[in-house]
Amino acid sequence: MSTKRVPKNPFLIAGYESPSYFCDREKETKALHSALQNERDVVLLSARRMGKTGLIHHLFATIPASEAYCIYVDIYRTECLKDFIECFGRAIIGQCGTPSAREKVMQILHSLRFSFSTDMITGQPEIGVTLVNQQDEIVSLSQIFSYMEQADKPVYVAIDEFQRILDYPEKNIEETLRSYIQHLRNVFFIYSGSQKHMMIEMFSSAKRAFYQSAQNMHLGAIEEDAYYTFCCSHLQNHQQNMSQEAFHFLYEILSAHTWYIQSVMNRLYMLGSPQITIETIQQVICDLLEENQFAYQNYCTLLAPNQLRVLRAIAKEGHVKEPNKQGFLVKYSLSAPSTVRSAIKVLVEKEFVQDNNGEYSIYDRFFGIWLAQ
Repeated sequence: MSTKRVPKNPFLIAGYESPSYFCDREKETKALHSALQNERDVVLLSARRMGKTGLIHHLFATIPASEAYCIYVDIYRTECLKDFIECFGRAIIGQCGTPSAREKVMQILHSLRFSFSTDMITGQPEIGVTLVNQQDEIVSLSQIFSYMEQADKPVYVAIDEFQRILDYPEKNIEETLRSYIQHLRNVFFIYSGSQKHMMIEMFSSAKRAFYQSAQNMHLGAIEEDAYYTFCCSHLQNHQQNMSQEAFHFLYEILSAHTWYIQSVMNRLYMLGSPQITIETIQQVICDLLEENQFAYQNYCTLLAPNQLRVLRAIAKEGHVKEPNKQGFLVKYSLSAPSTVRSAIKVLVEKEFVQDNNGEYSIYDRFFGIWLAQ
């Protein structure tokens, strides 16, 4: 009989274990579940590392197996339609259906070659999927959707980093996918993405194939009191305490960004200090900045001088709503507004800066602190 793994450190910075190590998101989980149950697709938006993937895995972990097949597909590393189909095929065979159903899908998807192996590290079985004939891409895609549509219960599919399809070299990818998805009655989707402007354009522009095909959901920060309660619970089990003042400092300096808070909490738990103070938190952050200093210095070499000046100015301000205002330009000795606009456009495209409806901040919270210093 298998037993659940108990993490040595409850403050996870990668992967998903169980509800015990997942903080809050009760409202968001219910909203996603309700949408899928009521046959609505969802566009899930947030900045990178805010917790979208964890939320999806948490949702799927709480859905009874009798209700639906839950399939998670991460297409971040795919580069073309062929990659997408192979990635999708692996996810379906691994997660959708009984062994006999999986054997059936392997017979149906004749354009895909399957291989079975064992992961050398985990010992878990792995399924390899390769498209045999690239001319059969559309046929394979059609068969994949057809198989899911014929499943014996609803299929919930989460496609992570969905905006990646916009970078594929093939033409009309959106139209191709939408032409199949719009006819599905047994399959419901969560389209997750971190490049907000691309996702909004894809689902909000009347010129695009996915126009108004899904409800929008923005994943913001975890509420401070709920996060503090979660942290205290695990710290107390480790004979550690942290005041609300200390947590508030951490929450504010990292702009409530989930992954960065988790990273610091992971280190604080590791240290085992009986009483965690603001000074303890500051020291952990200093250690993290020192560990990453070489990478941060390298980032700076990738930018033109004017772009770096704008980046440092944004870091020192924390959040900038009107970067073209004279006061901001004078304060940081920046060039003309047009030059600053051009620099910010590049910084957003390169994901050094995030644009939250015209308010700019540094994407990497630790890098932002390092720049501000």
